[in-house]
Formats: sequence, structure tokens, C-alpha cells
Amino acid sequence: MPNTLIVYATTDGQTRKISERIEQTLRDNGLQTTLVDVDKAAELDPARFDGVIAGASVRYGKHDPKMARFLDGNRDAISRIPNAFFSVNLIARKPEKRNLDGNKYLRKFLERLSFNPRHVEIIAGKLDYPSYRFVDRIMIRMIMKITDGPTDGTEVIEYTDWNQVDSFAERMVEAVVSCDPSARTSDNPTANQGIA
Repeated sequence: MPNTLIVYATTDGQTRKISERIEQTLRDNGLQTTLVDVDKAAELDPARFDGVIAGASVRYGKHDPKMARFLDGNRDAISRIPNAFFSVNLIARKPEKRNLDGNKYLRKFLERLSFNPRHVEIIAGKLDYPSYRFVDRIMIRMIMKITDGPTDGTEVIEYTDWNQVDSFAERMVEAVVSCDPSARTSDNPTANQGIA
């Protein structure tokens, strides 16, 4: 049974929640999964898995640098198997920001990586003013004002499109299941291209 590694970096918990949903979809389709926070990912060898899905949230325009270190540090092993990176951010609440051209945060993150994911997905996050620390609440309200978002400091709005998350996970199931196991050991990291 194929085993997929899911690594996430979360700020307020929404990326973990999305990762758990992806994990459930993979399991429902007969795949084994290992779900781990990026802080503990160094203990695992991605070469032992049949697929890798990594996801990170954006805070103040940046993804967690630990995720970049994990991806770049394991670039060769991850490149040999089906893989994907998903970005969780509030600007993706706008449809035009859910693609690479419209999402500068993800573009900048990918430009800095030596790793090149086979697939990227941009998923809207969750606005949860009451759970933010005081300084974060002020900063996020300012960012929301600039981007024409909600600024009522009491609002909780989950923008995540769960159908999108499920569809993404199902595409990863197909990629992992259809992967030729011999490609994992190939010297050519592009020998087995994953999902489009």
C-alpha cells in the first residue's frame, strides 16, 4: 500500500486542518499516510515514501522558512516521487489570487527554492480575529483594509473551499497510485511526472 508523507507548517491551525482533510481523503482511498509538522519533519526520510505533499501558511507575506529548508534539503528525494506544495493564505479568498500569476506570495516563495514542486495549489485560509494576538489582530486588520477585506475585529470567516481541498487530494491519490515504483530510485528526478 503506497505511503504518502504530508508535511505542514501552520500559524493558526488552518493549514493543519487542511492537511488533516487531505490525509483523510488519501486514507479513504487506500493510501497510508504520515502527517507531521515541519518542526518534526527532519526526523523522516522522504525517500521512504511514495509521495510527498507539503503545505504552509502565509503570515505577513511569507511562508515559514522551515518549510523552504525542508523542501530544499530533501529536493532530490522528493523530486523522484509524486509531490505537491500547497499554500494557504487569506488573499486567496479572491478567485484571481488562487493562481500562480495572481499570488505574489507563492511566486516569491517558489522563486527562492531550489526545489521545484510538480504541482502547486493555492487554498484560501481562515480569518479568525478573536484568536489572534493583539499585535497580529491590528496588523491583519490593516492588511485587510488595504485589500478590501473584512475589518471587524470580531469576525471569524473560513474561506477554505473544502471541495477544492478534496479535489486536490484526489489528484494526489491518482498520482501516487499510478507512480512507477522504479522511478523512485531513478537518477532522473523527472522520470515519473506527477499531477498536472
